[in-house]
Amino acid sequence: MHSFTTVLITASALLATVSSSPLQLRSTCGGAPTGNGSQQPLSQPSGITTAKACQANCTANASCQSFIFGMVNNAVKCILYSVPAASVPKQSSSNLIAYDKSCGSVPAVVPTASNPTGAKTGGKLAIRATCGSAPTGPTGNAKPLSQPSGITTAKACQAKCTANASCQSVVFGMVNNAVKCILYSVPAALVPKQSSSNLIAYDKSCGSVPAVVPTASNPTGAKTGGKLAIRATCGSAPTGPTGNATPLSTPANISSATACKTQCQANPSCKS
Repeated sequence: MHSFTTVLITASALLATVSSSPLQLRSTCGGAPTGNGSQQPLSQPSGITTAKACQANCTANASCQSFIFGMVNNAVKCILYSVPAASVPKQSSSNLIAYDKSCGSVPAVVPTASNPTGAKTGGKLAIRATCGSAPTGPTGNAKPLSQPSGITTAKACQAKCTANASCQSVVFGMVNNAVKCILYSVPAALVPKQSSSNLIAYDKSCGSVPAVVPTASNPTGAKTGGKLAIRATCGSAPTGPTGNATPLSTPANISSATACKTQCQANPSCKS
């Protein structure tokens, strides 16, 4: 019964996360680690030659939430962490790339001297774009290309970036009742942390960017049709404030996450 309670408390906390946060961050699936902490690795499995194999080791470890992979000094490294990829500390080599455990598409490519991250497949980097998350790059890492005026939506800001050959990403949101569109010449993963959490980053290549004018209640411009234009949380540690939400119920005889989800779907008030 203890495990059933844990499942429902987890579900409730996930609801708290969605309810209290303006934006749910996407998984990191192939980006340079940018965390500022001193988190120590869980383990460094040997004999691993691809990011996919490294992910398999992470999946087999209940404590593992993310991993980094790449070749440094001709040695392939697979390092497991107990924190999300966004919290993995910055590494000494840019060859080491971070992935969350839940990533659906991880390269099965053996690193080489010309492709030390093992991320190239068919000549293109198998790295997901950042499409709506708070910038986490080092402060001063890159200066803005420009800050176009008269822009009222993230979609329009992206259009400005598309029209600029040097632009790779944008930051958009409303700060102090002023809508900001900021263009950068680096990928969104490298855009410096901003002074306001209302400013959200998007890579130039993002296929779905909100065309919503920010308001005081939706300063990021990320809500569409009353729902957040974000990915669902599908298997991650709850991070909402303690006591922010109480469980709806704790059904008995539930032995899997799928069965728990079925109970939630049968309850109109249940969201997670």
